[in-house]
Amino acid sequence: MALPSLWFGSISRCCGCYHFCAADSLTLRFARLIAVAVVVIAVPLGFSHQTSAAESKPLGVRIVNLNLLHGAFCAPDTNHCQAPDRVDLLVHQIEQSGCPEVIGLQEIDSTLNKLIKKSREKLCKGSYQLVFPHSGGIDSEQVLTTLPVVSTKVVSLSGRFRTASRVVLKSALGPLVLVVTHQDGDPETATPGGGCKLCKPPCTVGTSLFQCQTDSAVDLAEKAGKKTDLRVLMGDFNVPPTSDRYRSIIAKGWVDSYLEAGNPECNSVSGVGCTSGRDDKSIATLKDPTARQSERIDFIFVKPSPSCAVVFDPSGDTNQNKLGTGLFNPLPANGDQNSLVWTSDHTGVSADISCAKK
Repeated sequence: MALPSLWFGSISRCCGCYHFCAADSLTLRFARLIAVAVVVIAVPLGFSHQTSAAESKPLGVRIVNLNLLHGAFCAPDTNHCQAPDRVDLLVHQIEQSGCPEVIGLQEIDSTLNKLIKKSREKLCKGSYQLVFPHSGGIDSEQVLTTLPVVSTKVVSLSGRFRTASRVVLKSALGPLVLVVTHQDGDPETATPGGGCKLCKPPCTVGTSLFQCQTDSAVDLAEKAGKKTDLRVLMGDFNVPPTSDRYRSIIAKGWVDSYLEAGNPECNSVSGVGCTSGRDDKSIATLKDPTARQSERIDFIFVKPSPSCAVVFDPSGDTNQNKLGTGLFNPLPANGDQNSLVWTSDHTGVSADISCAKK
């Protein structure tokens, strides 16, 4: 660092170029001390500036939702449709996506849960924790997260087979209330015996058992934390956007992250924008790169809060954090995992969420 020339000017004027008078000698020593102090102070100031720049980057939370396929209906000699290989492929995809803060999974049986638990130790350098203890059932939800867990709750849905699982997390956007669920589809004909007769709130007498599943999951997501908390409801709902159940969620102020980010609605002919339709009993399908989806039944719904006007990073990953809002790995993999190109009969959904600057 150059010293100001005026500090040295008095030296030559007073005593010439090669000799110092006592007063100017003191001036020079003082100048040197000032220079050292400036250098010492400048280093932490520069570091502080860099830290401030890093902290100024948009804060957000990245979420992935996937029905992983339990494989119970696959041929016995395929080991749940090559479950170990499918988990390995999922691990690879998670790491390639920059290790999103939240991974929500459905159709997790004991086999898949053990494989995920074992893989977690090396996944993204062991940064994930498994949120829910496994129930022992064939169709449970599981959440992997890098965020601190505040509380959890699991409720049974009408029909007593399906569940909804809630976890409250501490995120960069504040408290995050997350519910993951797997629900029945609407039957083609009316349910024998009519609707729900012994329903507990929020369901009412006469409501269909299946609408009750959706109402209960929404209620679970809305009755935790504060009104200012951000809320996410996601999973395999087994109904398309044209259904009354989907519309009932939207009517309560939730937004469909996939559509909100500008993605196209599912084209059942081309398979673009669809999340389900591949055969869930065939290992051959999971090795077929041409196997297409035909409907969109997997969603990440987000409910904006008074403190967060939600913004979704587009599927093209504008903010370059390795994950956008759209479908999660909709294209076939290269087959490195013993010829597998799909992790599941479903295609996952992803959301990169932040709050608009005020």
